[in-house]
Amino acid sequence: MAKCQFKKRKGKICSANAQVGKAFCVFHDPAMAAKVQKARQAGGVSRARRVAALAADTPDHPLGNTQDVSALLAVSINQLRRGQLDPRMANAIGYLSSVLLRSLEQGSHEERIAKLEAILGLVTISRDLASESTATNERGVTYDHS
Repeated sequence: MAKCQFKKRKGKICSANAQVGKAFCVFHDPAMAAKVQKARQAGGVSRARRVAALAADTPDHPLGNTQDVSALLAVSINQLRRGQLDPRMANAIGYLSSVLLRSLEQGSHEERIAKLEAILGLVTISRDLASESTATNERGVTYDHS
C-alpha cells in the first residue's frame, strides 16, 4: 500500500497509508478537509459532557449524626440512579461520608472515655468552665471533648 505524500512542517513525510487511488491519507486529503474538521468537532462535543450536579441553591443536608449521614447517602444513591448526580460526585460523597462517620464515631468514643474517667476519678471536671465537654487529668492537662 502506498504511503501518504503529505509533507509535515519539518519536511518529514506522513507515514500513514494513503487512500486507495489517492496520494494522501484521509487526514491530509484536501478534498476531505471539511469532513475531517467536522468529525473532529463532533468528537470534542461528545466528550465534553455536562456533569450531573445539584443546583447551587440546594440547601445543605444536616450531617450531625450517623442517621443524617445515612439519609444523605440514601438520597445520593437515588439521585445517582436517576442520573441526577454524576458518578464521580457520588463517589466523592461516599468517601467523604465514610470519613465523617469515622470522625463522628471517634468523637462519641472520646466523650464516653471522658465521662468514664470522670466517674473513676482519673480526671477532674474543670470548675472554671461551664462546659461538660472539658476535662482535666491528674497532670493538669485540659482536654476539650466537644
